[in-house]
Amino acid sequence: MVIPLLPGPAKKWYQSIHPYVSEEGARREGIPFDPKNVLRTWEGFRQRPVSSFGGHSDRDRALREWNDLTMKSGKIDDICDELMRVTLELGYSGNFVKDKARVGITTDLRNAWALKTPLPDEFVEYINLLRQTGYQLEDVASFNRTVTKEKHHSRPEKSDDRQSSSKSPRKDRKSLGPR
Repeated sequence: MVIPLLPGPAKKWYQSIHPYVSEEGARREGIPFDPKNVLRTWEGFRQRPVSSFGGHSDRDRALREWNDLTMKSGKIDDICDELMRVTLELGYSGNFVKDKARVGITTDLRNAWALKTPLPDEFVEYINLLRQTGYQLEDVASFNRTVTKEKHHSRPEKSDDRQSSSKSPRKDRKSLGPR
């Protein structure tokens, strides 16, 4: 059996729920056994250790991450991945997620996003389209940086040779009075 292998608090925790999971454990404790107890289902059993061993702090952490979720320029994958992870962790969906996405993105992406129509109803498709729009903006920004660098490097250097100028310096001009 696995119970003897469990460390300290985990062993005590399992022993406290054992009568509700095992008919023999209920009989030994002298309590009625309920074969339909939620702890006898995987979901019910799985939720119990989460709530006993940090489920609340995990949710609090996820809520803090949700509230702090904002995009850094050029980091569309980061915000989309975090948005999906925290959304699933908190069990959020629908317009709540879409609203958070809109609020958390950069102004440039928000402006480009406003031009997209129609927007998907399903929040997963919504996030995927947002990611694609972010990629397009990142590509344009990269292209613009490349073009700017090329222009900067292809400019002819200014010569300090004053004799090559067709105009003579102003101080050498003589004033002939009003024209």
